[in-house]
Amino acid sequence: MLTQAKPEDEAALERLIETAFVAYVRALGRDWPGPYPWLPEAIAQGRVLWIDGAKGCAVIDRDGDALKLDQIAIDPAYQGRGTGRRAMEALEGLGRRAGFAQITLYTAQVHTDLVAFYSSLGYRVTDLRPPASGKDDIPRIHMTKPLN
Repeated sequence: MLTQAKPEDEAALERLIETAFVAYVRALGRDWPGPYPWLPEAIAQGRVLWIDGAKGCAVIDRDGDALKLDQIAIDPAYQGRGTGRRAMEALEGLGRRAGFAQITLYTAQVHTDLVAFYSSLGYRVTDLRPPASGKDDIPRIHMTKPLN
């Protein structure tokens, strides 16, 4: 279900992320997702994973004892079909196998559907704060799930 992205995947990943995030960023008051100047480095560091072929992608990182999910993007053609749920299960399994105690993520407060989705998977709210990026002032809900 999860495979490592390669440098030659950069353009395809950008298209996928943009397609998946249009509605998300419009709710934040922006017209279009991106740009993604961080993507080549994240790919080179092995932090970008394809989900189920090219149905989505995830960007992960380490944050102490946590596997941090920086971003998950599911192609809109596969949203609502269980792809996101299966991807989250696969990411949690990856975290367990790597010895992480928990997995963390965040989403914009205005996306109550995403908060409900992650809550249904066992994630709990740990914090509410403005985004570190400064691109908007919409608070982000930070969530955590134990992996043991």
